[in-house]
Amino acid sequence: MTQRLQLLTTRGARPYGVVGDSHSRMLVRRGRRGADWLLPIWSLETGASARGLAKAEARSGAGARTRDLLRRLLAVDGLPVLTMFGQVDIEFVHTFKRLANGERDFSPEHFGAFADETVAAYVAFLAEAVEPALRGRVRVCPVFPPALSDAAWRRGYLNAHLVALHGEGGREAMAAGLAGLEIPDLVQRTGLHDRFNAQLTRAASAEGFSSPGLFQAFVGGDGAVRPAFLGAARGADHHLDFAATQAPVLESLWRIVDESGPVRLPDE
Repeated sequence: MTQRLQLLTTRGARPYGVVGDSHSRMLVRRGRRGADWLLPIWSLETGASARGLAKAEARSGAGARTRDLLRRLLAVDGLPVLTMFGQVDIEFVHTFKRLANGERDFSPEHFGAFADETVAAYVAFLAEAVEPALRGRVRVCPVFPPALSDAAWRRGYLNAHLVALHGEGGREAMAAGLAGLEIPDLVQRTGLHDRFNAQLTRAASAEGFSSPGLFQAFVGGDGAVRPAFLGAARGADHHLDFAATQAPVLESLWRIVDESGPVRLPDE
């Protein structure tokens, strides 16, 4: 990897690492600024939960791969690394657990306890995987605001891959359970994401990690995601629109690589 990076950096590349679930795709950009251009090094862990990274028995196996990738990326001196996990937990795993426990009514207190437990497990995993001297180069990214509309919510949960990873009882049982489940509306769900991010930022900072502000730029005055960032899906997809989110994401990425300075390769 270092030989290829050596060549590309002489040609203006500004590399950075990304590891995360499918939402982390929003961080994988190839913007250009003068002679410089962004070079993302991305590892996708589709459907991986933040709370499951430290669990050897987790079905995804994402923890071991993430730990190894962090080690290899941080071996390149000066390379900034972004991690993005947690959205699967608060949008899917929490609901699957409610279904399994027969919790028809939504409890903000139970969600808060779940979110805090998830953050604690996630940050503990990162702290174990990254030695203190290197943690300043790791940006623990916040989750994005929820994009799925209230009308599309239940249809969105019947995702075969996520059910296989985190659900119990299969799709038919889940569909029956979802029909009677109390679900917060989009504005309330956005507030829950914001609450998760605040706790994540505090916990990450306490361990020497930083967290870029990538949430409020997407939220409108009504407390929900700005419609412009939903693209053609218009709330039918769990993900924000890749093209529509380009400007704020690029602004944040350039700030991160500028703050990190040049990547220093072994033979320099």
